[in-house]
Amino acid sequence: MEYFDTHAHYNDEKFDGIVDDVLNRCKNIGVKYVINIGYNIESSIKAIELSNKYKNMYVAIGIHPSDVGKCSVEELEKIYNEYNNGKVVAIGEIGLDYSYTKENKKEQIDLFKTQIELANRLKLPICVHSRDASLDTYLTLKECPAKYGTLMHCFSPTEDLVRLVLENGYMVAFGGNITYKRAKSFSRYMDMIPVEQIVIETDSPYLPPVPLRGTINTSENLPIILEKLSEYKNISKEELSKIVYRNSLEFFNIKEE
Repeated sequence: MEYFDTHAHYNDEKFDGIVDDVLNRCKNIGVKYVINIGYNIESSIKAIELSNKYKNMYVAIGIHPSDVGKCSVEELEKIYNEYNNGKVVAIGEIGLDYSYTKENKKEQIDLFKTQIELANRLKLPICVHSRDASLDTYLTLKECPAKYGTLMHCFSPTEDLVRLVLENGYMVAFGGNITYKRAKSFSRYMDMIPVEQIVIETDSPYLPPVPLRGTINTSENLPIILEKLSEYKNISKEELSKIVYRNSLEFFNIKEE
C-alpha cells in the first residue's frame, strides 16, 4: 500500500540529525509523499529548505494561532516570494486555538482571515488548525472562504465543523487521535463524512497513535491510523488506502512522476 502524510513537522527540533534515517524508514513501508508544515516564519523557511533535499517532500507555510502577534502575514508572503522552490502547495497551519487563552480571539480571527486572503491571492489551499474554537472556525470560514480548497487538520468532529465540511465539500485529515479512547464519540460523525473527503496525517512528532503514546511520532505510523480509520468506515485497508492517497494528491495538486 502507498501512503501520503498530509501533515508532519520534520522541521521540528526533535528531528534534528535524524531526518534522513526516519524518512528512509518511512519510504521502506510505502510512504510516498509528506507535506511538511510550517507554523511560524522560521519553521516555514526550514520546511522549504528540507524540501530542497527530499524529492517527495512538499510544504505548507503559515502562522499558527499561538504565534499571533509574533510575526506578520507580510513576512509570510515574503518567504513565499523569496524561498518558494515550486514545492509550496498550501498555506498552513493556520486557524484558531482557544485551548490556552481566549483573550486574543479577535487577533486570532484577524490573522486567520488575512492568511486565507493570502492563500486566495496565491491560488493555494489552506490547512486549518481548530482547537476549542469550532464555532468561530465555522463562522470565519463562512465569512472568508478559501477559494482553492480547505483541509481540516487533526479533525475532531463537532456539529459546527461537520456541518461546515459537508456544506462545502472540505477535506478532513484524521491522525493518531482517532485511536484514542475519547475518539469513540467520533463514530456518528465518521459515518456522515464521505471517504472522498478524507485524508490521513500524523502531525509528527506529535499525537502518536495507540499503542505508541509517549514516543516520537513519524510517518511510519500511517498504517496504524489507516487501519483504525478502515474500522470506522467499514472499508478494507487496501481500498481505503487507494482512496485517501488519491484524495491527497488531488487536494495538493501534486502530479505523480
